[in-house]
Amino acid sequence: MLVPLMWLVAFVVIGLPSAIFLFWKVHLAVDRICVGHARRFCKKNGLEVQRERWQPAFNKSGIKTEFTLVQMDCHDVRNQRKLIQLAVWPFGVREVMRNENYPDFYDEEWPPGKQA
Repeated sequence: MLVPLMWLVAFVVIGLPSAIFLFWKVHLAVDRICVGHARRFCKKNGLEVQRERWQPAFNKSGIKTEFTLVQMDCHDVRNQRKLIQLAVWPFGVREVMRNENYPDFYDEEWPPGKQA
């Protein structure tokens, strides 16, 4: 009876924290992959990335989707600021959500330290 209890304790003490850590690392890796796809998209379109931020994408009913929303502050070839927002997943860019001139009031919304 003592052996199954030891396996349970070992699973709780070692297995659960290890699984949580692994899920967290996979989550960060997927986000980095998505940001890499967004950076390549901007580079292919002649844009130089200045800053970037990302968050999970949700559908209209509030359920998380498989996509990540990546928002990028870029400069084009004429050195004009552009705001690019992409729906990205681990296999590439899925949709361009926004591609417009950069509104000045957005500078207040960027968290400090997220510069590219």
